[in-house]
Amino acid sequence: MAFARPNRAPMNLLSDPVFTVSTGGGQRQVALPTVYHLLSSDQVEGFSKLQAHQRQGWHSFLAQLGAIAAEEAGKIPTRESEWRAALNALARKEAWQLETESLKKPAFMQPPVPEGTLEDFDEIHVGKYDVPVLSKNHALKGERVKDPRPEHWTYMLVNVQTMESSWGRGKYPTSRVYGGYAARSFFGLTPSLRLGPWIMRDIEVLRDNVDVIADRYGYEEDVTPLLWTRPWDGEQQFDITSLHPLYIDCARRIRRGDDGWQQTGTSGTRVTGVANGQTGDPWAPVNEAENKVLNPQRSHFQYRRLAQILFGGEYRRPISFSDTTEGFVVCRAITPTKTNREFHLQRIIPFSNASAEGFFEEDSAVAKEAERRVDRAGDAASILANALYLLLRDDDAHEQNRGEEQRRVADLSERQRQLDSFHSRIDDQFFDRLFDAGSMSDEERYTFWDEVLLDALKTQLEEALDLCPSKDQWKRLARTRSIAWARMRETLPYAFHDTNESNDDGERHDVPSDTPESNRAV
Repeated sequence: MAFARPNRAPMNLLSDPVFTVSTGGGQRQVALPTVYHLLSSDQVEGFSKLQAHQRQGWHSFLAQLGAIAAEEAGKIPTRESEWRAALNALARKEAWQLETESLKKPAFMQPPVPEGTLEDFDEIHVGKYDVPVLSKNHALKGERVKDPRPEHWTYMLVNVQTMESSWGRGKYPTSRVYGGYAARSFFGLTPSLRLGPWIMRDIEVLRDNVDVIADRYGYEEDVTPLLWTRPWDGEQQFDITSLHPLYIDCARRIRRGDDGWQQTGTSGTRVTGVANGQTGDPWAPVNEAENKVLNPQRSHFQYRRLAQILFGGEYRRPISFSDTTEGFVVCRAITPTKTNREFHLQRIIPFSNASAEGFFEEDSAVAKEAERRVDRAGDAASILANALYLLLRDDDAHEQNRGEEQRRVADLSERQRQLDSFHSRIDDQFFDRLFDAGSMSDEERYTFWDEVLLDALKTQLEEALDLCPSKDQWKRLARTRSIAWARMRETLPYAFHDTNESNDDGERHDVPSDTPESNRAV
């Protein structure tokens, strides 16, 4: 259901109160220049009608558009009137309207239609069209917006045009992602989780680094950065090098017509010549070893992979990691697959750089401590893996025709579940005190992390012992506990300083010679 065509001038984002903004004094209906003014004065608590899956796209849009406007104006505007003038200077007024009388003119996030007709366009719904592929309908209803307002359509347009992956014939992804079923990354720093300081800081960083991105990727800036203002017949493409470094993509052909909102497919992407998704996206890490932009998955938000992205030399961090010395690391993504959208992934990590500069560099004390923690967690996981082998080994396997893996452990799925649970416990504490590494002594660092690992091992081992098979139960339990504790003492010595921790049976058991090597490490 589309909103009713008004009996007045078309709604314009720069002059009409389209957006519902929550402030300390209550909700306000404001135009886009006022949004920027409220952000710059830190009065924004949130956007009331913005849905969770749209936050990443809306943030990126506001930051990119604000930086483009600031670049054009020669400074970051400070007053509402200055923001209005800077935005007006970027495009003709029709480009800020949600509809226009002539299809050959642009409307907001709707490129001109050279054919002059919507005959081949199909009707769309604001809820069904935005993020149409979901894990389950009950997770996010396709028709959740029963009475869509211009504000709903604005958020939908921004999200679909700048964030979407491919989800059907003629529906190509934004150029900012790597592959049809990829997701757009959002990895960056912010001094505050409040929207005003966060977005204004990003605007400043983007404006200051335009030349850095242009030099790295060869942008020539021959085409307006607002791609929705250029006509599109569904076939014409822009070469990536002709664009502005902060260009705002327009991946779909969508228009508001006499019969409501409609869309049609295209024969290809709007932007061509992109190498493995690398566009200089301000929030997207690049895997330099594989020469491609990160396609975020759930594993990238867990401590082992996340440590590589934040501190390792394998990834080039985006420009959003510039300058901030304390605040938060924010990682976000909506991860799509061919059949569903898994999750709205998010991780927020507080940090402080008061004691040392450049701790995101791979040779910093923090980066080295992160690498050490990952390695030590791997050693601890090997202790658990060996304990699970001793506990769950199938002693009858040699008498049956089974594969090598089944000869080792009777219940492989339970073994993996226990290991995953252990890594999840480590994940919860991995970043605790990590950013203090430069001001801590070696003994403080070693003791803290060994104690974390010991506590996680003890908890997980006790949970695993409940799975012990009935055959030779007491022998299995005693041997598993004894060998596990012996290995803990050997591997995590700093956790046993001045403690009386001991194994339950008081005996020492050597590691059995028949323990498969693959069960010694994870």
